[in-house]
Amino acid sequence: MKTIATLLCDLPLEIFDHPQAGDAWERSPLASLSAEQLVDAVITVITPPKIARPSSFVLHAPLELLARAALLPYVQTNARTQVLRQIAAVAVRYANAGAVIDDPKIVHTNIDAALSALFGSLREGDANGVDSALLFLAPRLQLRELRCALIDAIVPCLGAAGHVPILLAALARNVGANASQLLRAPLRTLATSIDLRLTWYQTNDQPQDSINKRNLFDRLAAPTRVPSPSTSIAAMLKAVERSGDAARLLQEPAQELSPQNAEQILLKVAAYSMLQDDPAQAPYGWTHCLTLPQGLLQNADVSKNHHALNAVAATHVLACRAVLGKMAIGTDPPPPTSQTNFDEADPATAASIAFHTDVAQRKEMMTILATKAATHHDAHLAKYTLACFDAAANDPAAAPLFIAAAAYLGAWWKHQKRS
Repeated sequence: MKTIATLLCDLPLEIFDHPQAGDAWERSPLASLSAEQLVDAVITVITPPKIARPSSFVLHAPLELLARAALLPYVQTNARTQVLRQIAAVAVRYANAGAVIDDPKIVHTNIDAALSALFGSLREGDANGVDSALLFLAPRLQLRELRCALIDAIVPCLGAAGHVPILLAALARNVGANASQLLRAPLRTLATSIDLRLTWYQTNDQPQDSINKRNLFDRLAAPTRVPSPSTSIAAMLKAVERSGDAARLLQEPAQELSPQNAEQILLKVAAYSMLQDDPAQAPYGWTHCLTLPQGLLQNADVSKNHHALNAVAATHVLACRAVLGKMAIGTDPPPPTSQTNFDEADPATAASIAFHTDVAQRKEMMTILATKAATHHDAHLAKYTLACFDAAANDPAAAPLFIAAAAYLGAWWKHQKRS
């Protein structure tokens, strides 16, 4: 008898590219699975790493799955089946994205030896060694234990586009017993680029900071432009490190702030960037400006090095602002000037409506945003919307700002579809 995972892999890809009533998905018994059953099956499909260097989709597949699943409680009831189709699509696209590796031989006999081998293999860039150790550890460690073991070793690493901490944080949600194996492909990718890392904060040197009276928000709102050879995440972060601006602007606040305070400040900078800076950077630049530092700082509960968390998280925001930013930010959206329907508004108007809505209406607005994000094809919209919801929950006073940022991006995508 075929497993659920096998049935998923057998589905034709075109039913997700061009869904139709009564198609193979709707006829499949998979369509009647519970969300938990479907998510578990998708985890099984997307766990084996690919032989080829991971594409953007392959890299984001675990994060896309967990974000869409986490948005399900927010979405409109009549949209749940569409969200489940999108969740299933992650598995089918992954299955069609190339051959997977053969599982490495597991040679470990106890947890301590496997942990030692994992960190040794990571330092040496041995992807198979990392994978073998993780395969031994994943069924034997609780998710919190695994997060605690990994987080401080990977904080400075920029491989896998800096996304592994986001996945570690996402695993703190109740996502199933097998979810820790989603780390296999990202950790293998990290091992192959282990020398790509930030180091500026690891020195005891205290930079001569001529702007020490400015708070962290002001330091990031309008930083000096920094040239970067590309807009890849690693390239931008290394550019602001080489320039000296990371150490000059961030050393003091990284040492002095708690992770909670750092998160509140950094995510506000990121949200204002979405609302006020270059709209061309909305779908990826400004989404990463929020999700990457948030992912790091959401692991503060299992980290022993909060200085490193703060420093690397702040460097992500500085890199986006200094490389991608074109203007100073920090002004709240003005009240809407018309009675435009929220779901039809342009990005700026949608953000204005969301920012100025009352608390009683915010829950309904979040339902609209979650439904739009969880059913949309772009993984970054789902990730960003969930991240804004988390930021609003953790910083209620700034909730209007974060919901406005989510509304801006949702409207941005709708506008692109029309144009």
